[in-house]
Amino acid sequence: MSSIYMYICYDERKGQKRRCNSMEIHLIAKDELEAQGIRWLVESHFTGVRLVPWNTMEEFGSSIKKQKPELVILDMDGWKDESEQLGKMMQQNRIRWLGISSERIFQTAYRALRFRAEDVLFRPFSPSDLIKHIQQLRYQLRNDRRYFENRATEEGGSLPIDYPDLFLTERKLVSPITMVALLTPHPETLPLVYDALQRYSFTGKHRIFALSDFIVCIRETQGIEVLKEEYHAFLAYWKDLMNEPLTIVIKETSSGDSLKKAYQQIRQLTRLVFFEGYDIVLVENEQMIPQEMDPFLTPLEQRQWIEMLEKRDIKAIRDWVEREFLTFQQPYPDPENVRVRLTSVLAQIRRYMKSHNHQSADWETFYHEVFQQIVHKPVIYQIVQGLLMFITRLLQQNQEQMQEGSRTLVEKAKELIESNYWDAQWNLAACADALRINKSTLSRRFAAESGQSFRKTLHGVRIREAKRLLRETDLSLEEVARLTGYSHQTYFNTKFKQIEACIPSAYRSGL
Repeated sequence: MSSIYMYICYDERKGQKRRCNSMEIHLIAKDELEAQGIRWLVESHFTGVRLVPWNTMEEFGSSIKKQKPELVILDMDGWKDESEQLGKMMQQNRIRWLGISSERIFQTAYRALRFRAEDVLFRPFSPSDLIKHIQQLRYQLRNDRRYFENRATEEGGSLPIDYPDLFLTERKLVSPITMVALLTPHPETLPLVYDALQRYSFTGKHRIFALSDFIVCIRETQGIEVLKEEYHAFLAYWKDLMNEPLTIVIKETSSGDSLKKAYQQIRQLTRLVFFEGYDIVLVENEQMIPQEMDPFLTPLEQRQWIEMLEKRDIKAIRDWVEREFLTFQQPYPDPENVRVRLTSVLAQIRRYMKSHNHQSADWETFYHEVFQQIVHKPVIYQIVQGLLMFITRLLQQNQEQMQEGSRTLVEKAKELIESNYWDAQWNLAACADALRINKSTLSRRFAAESGQSFRKTLHGVRIREAKRLLRETDLSLEEVARLTGYSHQTYFNTKFKQIEACIPSAYRSGL
């Protein structure tokens, strides 16, 4: 058995020693004639090559501790049970290797895949194939970022971790690390997040990995409070830079765990965004075990929905939907089960549409838009808003068709307020359009007949609903504001204080 490696030569132009070729190749071949042929082949294409024989695989394996070649050419026909250890050593030391074999069998391919061979050349193989593999490897060593980052690690640079460690290998952690996931609702903005992370000055060693649906940052564990502060600062930096939604999930990992397991845990934790929303930093140290829930409506719930729809009781429907889908607490259920339950509700709406002949092209389009939102929208409250908007419009139109002319103008306007108060864009003009009346006329008649302005009535309904949400749910103040028709929390706080003589947080605390 033999070893081929590149030796040191002298650079006359710089007056210093240099490596003639930036790679070292070890050859382990049981056939001496084949070894001599490979030696001649390599020497004819790469200068500065000499041959040092190896007697056994075990002898070569012991040399790995002293020197790490960039490439090993290994005759796999001499593979024994003891050779498994050699394969593991090469994998652990990130040594690239190329197999040669005469046996085109599953076991050969399995070993190559298991220990991450570059390729396997089956005899008789073309000399040009071997040269091509060596040339490709030399090119990769010059351009592969991992090669340079591993060198930088020895000088105090980034962590020696690569993509296969997240997906394929079971490499154990020698010391604890912290894994961070950064998510946006729009995948097309991920390259911008990646660039911002590259430019941002974080402390300590770290590696950044760009994935299709989020970005992972692996950090040396420095204390969770320090990392929280850093990522809160990065979130503020990102909002100033792009003003796009971003959520950061932080998970500490113990030594002894594998990076693959840590990645699977952080991926599971990204589901928290469905319930928590964006523009926050979440720190989770426990594995999330989903809460059990029935994704389908029970027969009793189905009858309840039939009754609410037939009565066109928009308030009861809104209360039911908010109670079922906006009051989740940890441990959260599986988001996919929640989506299924939402489609079960939508199925009841579909039945109502058919029985009341609401199957025009516009309503069909609206229905399918809501279905797509349930399947794809990343945050639960966005889905709930779209669903309630759809139900409100559907029932409102049906109610107007059946009761037109039987109610006073103020009654009609108040019913519209009850149905649309949650929409921040809905106002006097929108109400007047729905009633087919001039908005000045509506404003004057509403105030005269009800004794209160339209605007004050609208805010009264919104604050009434806000108080109910503050009492009955743990939603954040920002979410309460959004669900009651206020685009900005500051404005919500102001109107709440005008009507209730205290701010929302004080109202909730006083309960």
